[in-house]
Amino acid sequence: MKINPAAIVDWTNSATLQLAVEHHRANRLDEAEQSYYQVLGEQPDHPEALYGLGMLAQQTDHLQSAEEFLSAAVGVQPDSVKSWFSLGNLRLAQEQFLEAAIAYRQALALRPDSLAIYNNLGYALQQQGLFDEAINCYQKALELKPEFVEAEANLGNALHAQGKLSSEKQLHYAQLNHKLGVQRKNAGDIKTAIAYFKQALAIQPNLVEAYYNLGSVLQEQGELEEAITCYKTLLELDPNYAEVYFHFGKVYQQQKQLQEAGAAYRQWLKLINPHYAQAVEAYQNAETTQEPPVTPPIPQTEVTVGAYQFPAIPPVSDSEKARPFWSVVITVYNRTDYLFECLTSVLAQWPGKEEMEILVMDNASQTPMFEIVNSIGKGVVRYYRNPENIGLVKNMNTGIALSRGQWIHILHDDDYVLPGFYAQLKQSLEGCSDSVGAAFTGYENINDKGQVIFCQQVYGDYRGIAHQNWLQKIGVANPLNMAAVVIRREAHERLGVYHPELTYTTDWELYKRIAAVYDWWYEPGILARYREHSNNATIDLLLSGTQMISIRRAIEISESYLPSELCAEITAKSRSHYFNYCLQFTLIPLQAGNVAGAWQMVEEALKMDRSSIAVAKLFTWLTQDKVSLLRDEIASKLISLPLNESVAKV
Repeated sequence: MKINPAAIVDWTNSATLQLAVEHHRANRLDEAEQSYYQVLGEQPDHPEALYGLGMLAQQTDHLQSAEEFLSAAVGVQPDSVKSWFSLGNLRLAQEQFLEAAIAYRQALALRPDSLAIYNNLGYALQQQGLFDEAINCYQKALELKPEFVEAEANLGNALHAQGKLSSEKQLHYAQLNHKLGVQRKNAGDIKTAIAYFKQALAIQPNLVEAYYNLGSVLQEQGELEEAITCYKTLLELDPNYAEVYFHFGKVYQQQKQLQEAGAAYRQWLKLINPHYAQAVEAYQNAETTQEPPVTPPIPQTEVTVGAYQFPAIPPVSDSEKARPFWSVVITVYNRTDYLFECLTSVLAQWPGKEEMEILVMDNASQTPMFEIVNSIGKGVVRYYRNPENIGLVKNMNTGIALSRGQWIHILHDDDYVLPGFYAQLKQSLEGCSDSVGAAFTGYENINDKGQVIFCQQVYGDYRGIAHQNWLQKIGVANPLNMAAVVIRREAHERLGVYHPELTYTTDWELYKRIAAVYDWWYEPGILARYREHSNNATIDLLLSGTQMISIRRAIEISESYLPSELCAEITAKSRSHYFNYCLQFTLIPLQAGNVAGAWQMVEEALKMDRSSIAVAKLFTWLTQDKVSLLRDEIASKLISLPLNESVAKV
């Protein structure tokens, strides 16, 4: 039996091409490119490989290469509709309208019933001023599919450009363009979205929604002055369009015009929250002047839980005065980048002073935060400034001690809550048993651009007291985030507040302390957001390696008060979990060149768990190339150790 070499090459190329397509679809672009080139290495004129490389080049903005690959593809396979169509789209995106039309006509000759080709050809012709031909293309597309919205909108745009669009149809076509703009915006096609919004306004200059969406897209693109022009025009049409003031606030904040930002946010809050509007008006009518108050001294007492003492807070003394349901304590220090977002997220939900008090604890910022806080919080927010920096944990504890609410919510200035946080939790907590000492919701982690990078919902859609294994879960590791947790003040009065020795896991240790005595309530939904960014205290702790010291101490402290029947199991699992955690996060200081910090994390890992299994895992982990710097450091330390005298004699 003879083996046909050409057949083997074809079979191999087919398999490689299929792999390339799979990589491409999965967005593994480097692997896709390598596989496409592998096919071309065996068959330089393979049309599918040329097409794939053309699409990949366009995707990565290598437009000249994309033109070359797609042109080569249609040269090899002139009856390929998708290659001609893609070549036309590439040229259209580069505003090469004549060349785009040529490619589209070639595709249309091969596929005369294609809606998309008729529509795109019409647009390319329209941009050349060939309106009659363009209209004919749009009409053919609509004959094939009467509900083809994009072709209908383009038809209206062409008629409008010729002055042939009747006044009765202008609103309809403007709304079609706006609808398509929103769709393209949601799909991430910002350039096309802007074009649709502008076309909508060209047809109907008083379409407020188009001004709003155009302004927001321009703002996202950093075109702040153009965005401001859109917003100002919108407000001339509708002075009470609330969301515009919020966006104005963000624009001014980006421009570091904090006074103007505060005024815009204040107007937004007045329009969306009648409780806030009433309080601000009453404050202004009273003509009072508020000076930044200094934080009053707090009595230093302690409460013993297990074998440890924790800072205590006094009970609320004024029993005759009605207490609010909520106390929201916002800690601030120096940062202004996210403070407005944090404050407005709470003030937008503020139900009135009878239901909520808001305290801002300024930890001796170099520039006092009073003016920023007062610009939107005057008449609502109580601001305190510490005479000196007392550290984050003590600042939180001071805010709790000054609070009067039945439930306490701690927020850092770079975190915020989502709509419904307080109302939804209050509805559940008002009727819950006194056995519930704390509650939590789902949350998201976001980066400095506001993009979601992590999501956590411990019990999904379940609502109620956390399952019976909650202590085992929270005892082993912390699945919560402070922004998503509220604590009954009575629980603080009984068990104390945050332990000042712990710089990183002080919240986790407190959650374990509460879970050992109280039930926890779970409220479903994503209702809070925690921000990860370069100016975050957690990053510094990770880079230095000191984060792990706090974790180890939190395990040791809770060992003294966990129920005896569960303590050994929970502690062992926790030590094992955080041993692995140490190894995983040792790479952070190591990649930053901080070998000393990485070494400290390894030391802490061994203090967490010295079992034979853990030690074996450590030695295996150290064989990786990516930890070679640390391996060299350990070898150096071992070599520098003095030899035992008896060994030296040998």
